[in-house]
Amino acid sequence: MAFLRIFSERLSTLAVRYVLAALMVFSAAVVHSEPASDGWRLQRQEPERQIRVYLQDRVGSQYRDVYAVTTIAGSPQQIEAILRDVAAMPQWASRVSQARLIKRQGNSAWIYIQYKLPYPFKAREVVVKSERIESKGVITIRSQAVRGFARDTPGLIRMQSVRSSWRLTPIDNGNVKIELWGAAEPGGLVPAMVYNFNLADDALQTLRQLRRMSIREKYQDKADTLP
Repeated sequence: MAFLRIFSERLSTLAVRYVLAALMVFSAAVVHSEPASDGWRLQRQEPERQIRVYLQDRVGSQYRDVYAVTTIAGSPQQIEAILRDVAAMPQWASRVSQARLIKRQGNSAWIYIQYKLPYPFKAREVVVKSERIESKGVITIRSQAVRGFARDTPGLIRMQSVRSSWRLTPIDNGNVKIELWGAAEPGGLVPAMVYNFNLADDALQTLRQLRRMSIREKYQDKADTLP
């Protein structure tokens, strides 16, 4: 209770959003269907941007899963080019303060990500291994936290349970459907009520910023197959 009193006194609503945004990015569970099944609940939507965000209780955990979807003009390769541009991740992935590519091998990549959190929470870091799968024009990128590849940074909390799944599907009239699933255990002293409070807002913000990135010239007219 003492911790919760300190939290309520020290953190503003903006700070709460900051925590949730930082922990949501690259924390998606691998789900293989849209949230039409029982348990998924629509939390936020922006019809003008065609963004919808759903949440679902996770069995065995107090932290919820998130699913976000949008449709934009473009191709799966164009959006994949943004996701592959690791150095640019802080420009669209909410509250990511640092991201660097450790190595890329075939269809796999190892990425170090760091998140800045407000007081009294320590910053987080994670190393994820991402794997790319393409089938019938649909590109899926699945990521999961892995140990090693980068030493723990003093003063930061290393997240151990993080998984992610992006699915990019070409649809009619030169559009692409973008789907993101998310689940994570933040580690440290982050109450579930804080983590869950603004999870939908954070997913919404991430897709907003990804949409803005997609119109940049550097991501236009990508080849069908990226190197």
